[in-house]
Amino acid sequence: MRLAPVLATAATAAFLALGCASTAFASTGAAHEATADLAEQARMLGQRATKAYLMTLQGVSPDAGHSILADSVSRFERNLAALKAGKLDDNARAKLAAVDSAWIEARALLTAPPSASGAKALYDSTAALDQASQHLVMAINSRGPEESRRLILASRMRMLSQRIAMHYLYRASGLMTPNAPQMELSYARSEFAANLSRSTQNNAFPAETREAVARLAGLWPAYQDAAGKTGEPVAMLKNAPAVMEMSEQVLGATDKVVGTLLAPAR
Repeated sequence: MRLAPVLATAATAAFLALGCASTAFASTGAAHEATADLAEQARMLGQRATKAYLMTLQGVSPDAGHSILADSVSRFERNLAALKAGKLDDNARAKLAAVDSAWIEARALLTAPPSASGAKALYDSTAALDQASQHLVMAINSRGPEESRRLILASRMRMLSQRIAMHYLYRASGLMTPNAPQMELSYARSEFAANLSRSTQNNAFPAETREAVARLAGLWPAYQDAAGKTGEPVAMLKNAPAVMEMSEQVLGATDKVVGTLLAPAR
């Protein structure tokens, strides 16, 4: 399967999820879940954008990389605008300001011509953006109903799908010593597998969610295996197009799991 159709499918699913999150919900709990999902998406989108930046820099399916980068930056901006216009308490609004500040720095790097120095700067900038976004998610969830926390595992897997691909490319880049990206890659793969296992065993999920989790479980082993084959950068870059394609497939599948959890509350 070529990356372009996969990208189109994953992007469509992602836009549907974004549209669902922007809809006016009937209950306070559903509105809270929509807001939390926008914040959770920020964690995924920042790392997806950096993945795409590295794809273009390293010549890994560069046309797809350009499209993914433009899509990720555009969606992050829309989500940020929606969060700024939404109802947040003072604590969450302060965390949102930190996300905004981190995004300004990351966006400047992401929208500049790709370079080795830019990739190195993005390693830290993306981590800072992810941390700020996580703090925002925690602030939002701290004031929400307990039921809304059912999104946490699925949202985290959505983010991890992109963290895996991003650190795979950092590991393959030769831009830095391999220890840090190797450790991050290994940890992300292990955590995704653990979260997926917990999700497959959750019988409290609606039937539609269990079906979506089963589809995700069918895609995961190939991605886990491919992303775990590290070694010489040349060999990793040769396999990188397939790994990036699978990262978009798994992203689309995790987005569908999140969407089924949001759906009952509409």
